[in-house]
Amino acid sequence: SSLPLQGLGISHAQYFAQKKKITLKYPNAKPMIQVQGRNDQPIYLPAEVVCANELDPQIRAKLPLVASYTPRIRHEAIEEMRRYLLPGAQKSQGGGLLPALGIGLLDERVVVNVTKLPLPVIVAAGVRIPEGQGGNWAPLTAKANYNANPNKVVQMNVVVVYHKSIKSSYQSVYKRVADMIRHHNATYQFGSKPFGVVEAGDMNQHWGAIERYFGGTKLPDNVFVLDLARPPRGQSNDPAYGAVKCFLAKGGFLSQFVNFQTHDHGRSRDARDEKKSTTILSGVARQILSKCGVRVWWVTIPKEVPLPAVFVG
Repeated sequence: SSLPLQGLGISHAQYFAQKKKITLKYPNAKPMIQVQGRNDQPIYLPAEVVCANELDPQIRAKLPLVASYTPRIRHEAIEEMRRYLLPGAQKSQGGGLLPALGIGLLDERVVVNVTKLPLPVIVAAGVRIPEGQGGNWAPLTAKANYNANPNKVVQMNVVVVYHKSIKSSYQSVYKRVADMIRHHNATYQFGSKPFGVVEAGDMNQHWGAIERYFGGTKLPDNVFVLDLARPPRGQSNDPAYGAVKCFLAKGGFLSQFVNFQTHDHGRSRDARDEKKSTTILSGVARQILSKCGVRVWWVTIPKEVPLPAVFVG
């Protein structure tokens, strides 16, 4: 009832009750929310019926940056906004924006009690991460040594699937990944040569080649599929990824994709390229170990966190 509907002679509360069969819980709430309607005409909605489930892509891309602001920067930004909203702050605008709308702004902050959790112990790939490096611990994991008993090492039977465009380099890339895994001295290892090799193409030539291989080959235990994929031109991700993953998962096969569109690991033009390739493949090696069952990283949950709990990253 705080804003009449033009041309209908009724309030928004009455409109929702009569047309939508919705009784507003706050029929006199202010202010209303303006949204874009048909023919770019503004329409006004009570706040309680508005649900926003999608952010603008540009805003969504900036969320990590917003979340990383320090308390001091946040405080200064809030103070800057308050400076423009306080009564009398904008002399040329008639004494401030909020007073013109009939809204007052208290010159104080709301005090909220918080619990500051201690930094948990972070152990990544067997290496305890110092507190000062808690925000960037991945590089330290390359030094991890699990010291597995040689008599208990499990040799994985690796099937390498490679895109036909990287036929000349798939063997060297496999060897690098196998060497990185071997460097960790974990329970699971890749052999010096793969058990099997599958040449694939795009789309149905990708999953079709895999289906034919697994349908006509007698396989041993402990099979791991390493898929060196190159998405079709102009695409960042392989459209066949979902179909291949689904097929392998149904068959009970562990698998790991390496996207050659992100970086061509067979053609490092300079030291910078080589370093980027090593960083990516090192992460691939740890991911493979994790999928096989190695505890690559874990944290101690602070006692202040009530259990059971679900953590979403």
